[in-house]
Amino acid sequence: MPFQIRQQSALVDQGIPKERIAGAYYRLHRRGQKRSLIALAKELRMNKGFLSDLENGKRHFPEGTVSQINEILNVSFDEDQNLWRQAREDLFQLFEYFFFEQTERICSKYEEIQKSEEERLHSYGFFVSLMIKLFYFLRIVQDDEKVRQIKMVIDQNLNCLQNDELAVYYCLLGIFYKRNTMDNPIALDCFLKSGELCNPNSHVHAMNTFQLISVYAELNQPVIAYKKCLEAREVLKLCNNYSRLITVDMFECVVLTDLRLFLEAKEKLLHLLVSSNNEYLNYPTGQIYHNLAWNALLSENYEECIQYAKRAKLEKDSSPDLCYYVPFSLFKLNRVEEAFKACEKAEEEECDTSYRLFLRAIKDRINGQDEQFEHSILAYYQSLLENKRYEDISFIQDFMLDYFEEKENTIKIVQVVRDIRLYMNHQLDRFTTCLGDFS
Repeated sequence: MPFQIRQQSALVDQGIPKERIAGAYYRLHRRGQKRSLIALAKELRMNKGFLSDLENGKRHFPEGTVSQINEILNVSFDEDQNLWRQAREDLFQLFEYFFFEQTERICSKYEEIQKSEEERLHSYGFFVSLMIKLFYFLRIVQDDEKVRQIKMVIDQNLNCLQNDELAVYYCLLGIFYKRNTMDNPIALDCFLKSGELCNPNSHVHAMNTFQLISVYAELNQPVIAYKKCLEAREVLKLCNNYSRLITVDMFECVVLTDLRLFLEAKEKLLHLLVSSNNEYLNYPTGQIYHNLAWNALLSENYEECIQYAKRAKLEKDSSPDLCYYVPFSLFKLNRVEEAFKACEKAEEEECDTSYRLFLRAIKDRINGQDEQFEHSILAYYQSLLENKRYEDISFIQDFMLDYFEEKENTIKIVQVVRDIRLYMNHQLDRFTTCLGDFS
């Protein structure tokens, strides 16, 4: 009779047979030792088809087979359910600490886990323990290659995990992929998968909702992002997670700006700025000034943009896009000499490489070097699309449109307008743009 686990909650399956996890465990170690299925079957004096069924959890292990395989592969698979339960408890505890941004507790918990990690990695809790290792490489040491290696193993053995364990797994993967804007579509898919598997009253559900705000915003879907802000605020309140509520407030202001609701966004940001004096709330003032500067830039309040951008830097905000706020605003105010010097200063301060093309374009525009300007601004625009950095797209489109209208370049005006329409319909990318050759 298959080894069963009692149901721990409404979301936990009736139980994963011992044979399925043991089979997957032995298959991994056999392949790791570069032993073929045929070679191991010979050593066991067993039909290779039968061994294949064992590795795939389709048959019960005959008496004595486990000890034989353990001896041949020099491993020891422990069937103790308590090791699995302990691994599960640690996994969900780590996730809870992560959800509440309790870094010290995470590190302390992992030190405790390491004492029994090796034992669990040779037990029924093997795959849950792999998820704990994935969390370690994702959040503590940030080793992307290790994350990918563990992901490859887990992806080949998804049927060895319970639904609530898989919900945590996909949530963690979403956070991993979300680090790179290019991978936001993959991150979105992971968070949605996690949402389908998790309890709607769980910390996993709350985390998914929170993370989806920035994913939708960066995928140029501000309306959905705003809805997620509202949803996240409610679920985070229920969880008493006020640190992440602060982040939701900041996101909401950015999304309101993206929706061109400039006055609403500015009013909320100024309210947060006043609230930042409250130690309990602890809003990051540098980020607030940064968002006020971005709001002013898009709403063409250039004097305000300069003021807020400078305050953001004084408050140690390290956002790389701040490098062009002052130069661009000075250019739009027709203070061209100051704008040129501001561009050079930003370049001297070793601004992010991705923004150097834009600073160069501003300098080319000031110097009246039309050919160089068109090359620089189109190259920057293309880089935004290639890297799926949609937050700056409409701003750059307006900048190009002003220039081509001034030059009465009808062909380019039409191309920019077409791109604007594609952007508004969420259809713009490196393949659909009417500007530039992406082949």
